[in-house]
Amino acid sequence: MAVNYSFPYFPYTGGQMGGYRLDFCTVIPPGVNQHYVRSTGVSTYDPPELAGRILPTVDAALAQCVANRGDVVNVLAGHVESYSAAFWANMVAGTRIVGHGWGRMRPTFTLTAAASNCALSVANVFLDNLIFTTSTSAQVTTAFTCTAAGVTVVNCEFEIGKSVTDAIAITFALAAGCKSSAFVGNYVYSTTDAAVTTFCTTTGAVDKLKIIGNHMMAAPVTAATGVLWDLSNAAIVNNIIVDNVMYNNTASSKFVIKPHANSTGWVDNNRWGSGDGATAPASSGWSTYTTKYRFGINQAITADSVSALLSPAVDS
Repeated sequence: MAVNYSFPYFPYTGGQMGGYRLDFCTVIPPGVNQHYVRSTGVSTYDPPELAGRILPTVDAALAQCVANRGDVVNVLAGHVESYSAAFWANMVAGTRIVGHGWGRMRPTFTLTAAASNCALSVANVFLDNLIFTTSTSAQVTTAFTCTAAGVTVVNCEFEIGKSVTDAIAITFALAAGCKSSAFVGNYVYSTTDAAVTTFCTTTGAVDKLKIIGNHMMAAPVTAATGVLWDLSNAAIVNNIIVDNVMYNNTASSKFVIKPHANSTGWVDNNRWGSGDGATAPASSGWSTYTTKYRFGINQAITADSVSALLSPAVDS
C-alpha cells in the first residue's frame, strides 16, 4: 500500500524552527537569519516564501541583521546599486554580504563621487563575490575605511580605475584595529592612465594580515614609488603573502609591495612584475627586501615577453 507523506518547505530563515528529523540524519538550522536583496524587486518565478522577503538595497537588509549572529545578506544576481556618499551605514558585526551569480551577473556596486565610502568599524565583516566599480568623473578618495578586526574580502572584483578622472585612489585603508583580516582570491584591475594611489594601504600595525591568491593588474599614478600594497606605515606581525599574481602597469614603475622593515611573515609562490623593463630582479616587486619576512620561491617579470626570474635574486 502506498504511503503519502507531507513534507514542509525548508525555511528560508534559519533559527526559526527546531530542525528536521529525516530517516538517516537530523538537519539543524544554523541559527542565523538569511536576508535577500535584488534591485529589480520580486520576480514572477520567485517562490512565495521568498517573494515577501526581497529588499531593494543592501543597507535595508543590514538593518535587519543582528550583530555577532552570523547573519547573511544574500545579494541576488543582477543586483545594482550606486553610491555618491557613505554607504552600508547599518553594518553590524559578524555579518556576511554574499553575492550570487557569476561573471557580470554578480552584484555590482558603482561609486560615483569622492565621498563614496564605507566605514567598516565593526568586527568580522565578510564580503564575497561582489563587483565594485566607478562612474564617469568619479575620483573616489577611499572606498573602504577599515578600523575593526576580521575584515574578509573573498572572490570580489575591483575595477579601481577607468581613466585619470574615473578611479578609486585608495580602495582599502586598514587602521591598526583591523587585525586578522584577509584578502583572498580577488581580481583587481585599472587602465594605465587611472589616478590610482594604491589598492590597499595600512595606517597602523595590522597584524596577521593575509593576502592570498589575488590577481592584480593596476597602475598606481606615481611611477617611482607607486605600489599596489603599501604596508609600510607600521610593522606587521605574521603577515602572509602567498600565491598572488601582481603587476604594476605604470610605465617605469618598479614595485608592487612596499613593506615595513620590521614586519614579519611568510612570502611564497608569488608572481609579480612592473612596467620598468630595466628593473633588476632583486628589486622588482618589493621596494626593499631588507625585512624580517621569510621568502620562499617567488618570481619576478621585469618586462613584457621575458621569462620569470627568482625574486629576490639572492638570499634575504
